Amino acid sequence: MSAPAVSVVMAVYNGEPWLGEALASILGQSLIDLEFIVVDDGSTDGTPKRLAAIGDTRVSVLRQSRGGQTAALNRGLRAARAPLIARIDADDVALPERLARQAAFLADHPDVGLLGTAAREIAPSGGVVQTLVPPADDRALRRALIRANPFIHSAVMFRRAVIDLVGGYDESFAVAQDYDLWLRMSRVTQLANLTEPMVLRRLAPGRLSSARDSTRLRDEIIAKVRALRSGASPVWSAVFVARPLGALLLPTLLRRAARAVIARTPREVR
Repeated sequence: MSAPAVSVVMAVYNGEPWLGEALASILGQSLIDLEFIVVDDGSTDGTPKRLAAIGDTRVSVLRQSRGGQTAALNRGLRAARAPLIARIDADDVALPERLARQAAFLADHPDVGLLGTAAREIAPSGGVVQTLVPPADDRALRRALIRANPFIHSAVMFRRAVIDLVGGYDESFAVAQDYDLWLRMSRVTQLANLTEPMVLRRLAPGRLSSARDSTRLRDEIIAKVRALRSGASPVWSAVFVARPLGALLLPTLLRRAARAVIARTPREVR
């Protein structure tokens, strides 16, 4: 079999409530030359039944016992056959032109190996909360990457050659595995974002528990320190380790209050 133009990788664990919408959004893309690799990470709800009912031959379902999202994503990457790989989460939605727009951009910009897009954040009901428009060009993205993650995980597309070069996701990261990967990718390729929203990112209730938030902060600190040691980030950017470190040291109640204030502060809304 010839390789498709794009491989889309999803890892899902108990994602039944919005899984159907996420699946339909990929299978309904204007770019039809794709394979969709879904790794079921030991789901115990109706996810396996819903996946078994898919009749589209472009979908491959890989089932495994619970191993965590990072390991599931790496399994999906190993199975991917296309030169371009895109991500989508089980509770998010890709707009119909997303894959075609990203593939066309990468064809026109061979030096770019990691491409994201803007995204609309939506409530569980589907209503738009705000639009996230991250930096677009390589220089601006590198400045932002030192400080925080400027890519939306569900919106990225990257080249197979680049992911092979850096070795995929680091499975020691439970939460900030994407941020660590972008930092490592930034050493070997140029970066870009499309400024038009191509993904709906769902703000599901309970998406980030207090314990998981602590893990995210620890992983972010480790990723930044590794980037400093490897030369992916300049030495002066060590100052940006202070923010996640300070948040991690805050008592849980204070951290929740700070997150609530940030959540109420609109970014760019359209």
